[in-house]
Amino acid sequence: MDIFNHHMMALARDSRGWTQSDLATLMSVRQGTISKYESGVNQPPSEFISELSQVSKYRVGLFYETGRPYGMPPFHYRKRKKLNQKSLNKIIAEINIRRIHISKLLRSHDHIARAPIPEIDRDEYVAGSNRPFSIEGIARQAREYWMLPSGPIENVVNLIEEMCGIVVPCDFGTDLIDAVSQRIDGMPILFFVNMNAPADRIRHTLCHELGHMLLHTATILDDDVMEEEADNFAGAFLLPAKEVRPQLRTFDMRQLRNMKRYWKVSMGSIAVRADRLNLITPYQRKKFWMDMGRLGYRKREPDEPQKEVPEFLKAMIDFHLRVLDYSKEDLSKLLHLQVDEFDEWYGVHLLKNVAADPLKERGSFLRVIK
Repeated sequence: MDIFNHHMMALARDSRGWTQSDLATLMSVRQGTISKYESGVNQPPSEFISELSQVSKYRVGLFYETGRPYGMPPFHYRKRKKLNQKSLNKIIAEINIRRIHISKLLRSHDHIARAPIPEIDRDEYVAGSNRPFSIEGIARQAREYWMLPSGPIENVVNLIEEMCGIVVPCDFGTDLIDAVSQRIDGMPILFFVNMNAPADRIRHTLCHELGHMLLHTATILDDDVMEEEADNFAGAFLLPAKEVRPQLRTFDMRQLRNMKRYWKVSMGSIAVRADRLNLITPYQRKKFWMDMGRLGYRKREPDEPQKEVPEFLKAMIDFHLRVLDYSKEDLSKLLHLQVDEFDEWYGVHLLKNVAADPLKERGSFLRVIK
């Protein structure tokens, strides 16, 4: 017999951005009723669950999923002090629901890694290496481990997905969170990324999260230290010191724009890298950021590279539609979504570049999320 999972009720509510009071008003019940059902003190009757499904627009099956939600790791979300708890709860809930979706899709689709993302124990690293632990060294060894050639990383998204990661495009509804990554036993590493950000920022953000997955799952440090280390890793991984030092002998806007076109990394990231490598003076750093502000480049720079499209999630959706002969309604039911929300989360923006669009063949067009 299926058992109502009170955790899923709270997830559904949080994902809609509702408080318990909001949900109580929508369902014309007391907040105490909602609280007792969400805490597991009381079990709701089937009539309540049906109405909850209608109000929340999730199918009834979501509320009978097993397991518990996962919170965010103690890093990953910058500017968190500016983000209110309600917005943060909404993002955490969506991430948990998407994780459930991916686990369901993976049951029928294999995911084989070429060289998985390891967890680095820095104590063992120091003991087993002739060189002391350093972020520069970890970034260099990561490029060697994954056999990356010299020069820019062609496609960060593809690289992560080759290494047993899944990049999940999201719209967090705020620019205060760029991405969240999770390493959970029994699952590929998940990278939830805000695809509304500029492409050069997404590349840096994904490498920042990759740094967390390498450095901060076996070792937990103070939040600020972990953020600094992950950001240092992203810079060193995308812009190897040996290669960028000669290019940064000239530090001006023209040179940085040329470097950006080549490395597909923002001018801001290049400037931060130059500063960390002690290749510019404090005056040059200050002038650069003043010029960036004057030109309006602080939020979005010119010469943005082409946005990289996650492939594996798209492939799983396509596999179910094409090979397993699921309809869009079948998939929506599997994921406990209404069809319109399936369109929003897993629409044609994921399935583009597929030779024959199976959703189009069924006479359905999905909304592109911009």
